[in-house]
Amino acid sequence: MEKFAFASDAWLAELRKLIVKYAAEAGPDTNLSICEVFNKVPKSLDKHGTGTLAWHCIVENGKLVKFEETAIEVADVRTEHDYDFVLPVARKVYTPEAMAEVNAYMEQGIKDGRSRSTSRDRTKVPPNFIGMHNDLAVRTL
Repeated sequence: MEKFAFASDAWLAELRKLIVKYAAEAGPDTNLSICEVFNKVPKSLDKHGTGTLAWHCIVENGKLVKFEETAIEVADVRTEHDYDFVLPVARKVYTPEAMAEVNAYMEQGIKDGRSRSTSRDRTKVPPNFIGMHNDLAVRTL
């Protein structure tokens, strides 16, 4: 199984494929926007020289209609994290048992200023997207 550095070009390409797959599986009622911003990225990934990487997508009627390596200010799910803070979560397989630990870790990150969410409607995320996270988590370096 091929593995990818978190937020690398190869990782983002795989993420895009998985969004297409999981959005289609979620069905035609799936409509949402997602944006993730990673700050303080390693120099090896800092292709813009800003210390920041971002991606966003728009899914309409179960189809990916937009995927870009840019941030948007308003999204149904929008998060901003320090790269090294969120990396362990990106690698974590989400099981029911693991979620209490993940949620506590993320809450601490918010308190510490290493993570923030300006999501407007997280309920739009289909339940099957946990599978998408897990498919990528096991392939994330």
